[in-house]
Amino acid sequence: MDQWMKALETFLKDWQGREDVIGALVCGSYVTGNPSKHSDIDVHIILADHVEWRERGNHVINGFLIEYFANPPGQIRRYYQDDFNERRTMSMVQFKTGRILFDYTGIINVLKLEANEWLGKNYKAINNTLLEIKKYSLWDALDNLKDCYEQERKDFTFAYHNALANLFMEYCHFLNLERIPSYQIYAYLEDSNYLQKYSKRAFPDDSFKNVFVHAIQEENAQQRMALYETLVDYVLIQMGGFHIDGWHIQSPIDSSS
Repeated sequence: MDQWMKALETFLKDWQGREDVIGALVCGSYVTGNPSKHSDIDVHIILADHVEWRERGNHVINGFLIEYFANPPGQIRRYYQDDFNERRTMSMVQFKTGRILFDYTGIINVLKLEANEWLGKNYKAINNTLLEIKKYSLWDALDNLKDCYEQERKDFTFAYHNALANLFMEYCHFLNLERIPSYQIYAYLEDSNYLQKYSKRAFPDDSFKNVFVHAIQEENAQQRMALYETLVDYVLIQMGGFHIDGWHIQSPIDSSS
């Protein structure tokens, strides 16, 4: 038996056999493959339906960090809904790719099926008002980065990479794709193993992807600025075009109190 499984078995001794515990599932890199020294062991403890509390915590056992989440099924379903509303897939992916350790009532198999259903749902397209606001925001971010570059400010590199991450997020929103965490974007675009490991579909725009990956790798400030402007111009065209002169937007006032 692998050492991480031995640590997990030790951890589960305090949970398995309790009347309020009906199942457990382990997920993450130790299950899907290629764990690093920073990988923890993610465990979902499934509580009985009548339980009115949830718990999250960490334990280090035999050198392995175990992160656990104890929830009744209804709470996990709420996580699915909340993640979908926020264009995230973390909870669904964890259950879809996780390994069942024990499942006294069969509920984990049901939750795995439901997770897969959620992953197949499409996000709602953004409305025209929000689209116009996003286009203006992208133009404004480009203008601010140009100012930062032309002043040769010391924080240009910081501002550049933040602008890239924001641009990627906004373009994904426009394409009705999920939100990818900043530290995973490069792997999402370049590593086919990542797509399988996290149940992702490939990014659909190769033209954008190729320039974006180049922009991440570029070290010359002048080239960075040129690549970022190219990307913004490209995205604005995909969004229907944008001209700052005469741009305006009219929307109902906020009458909430």
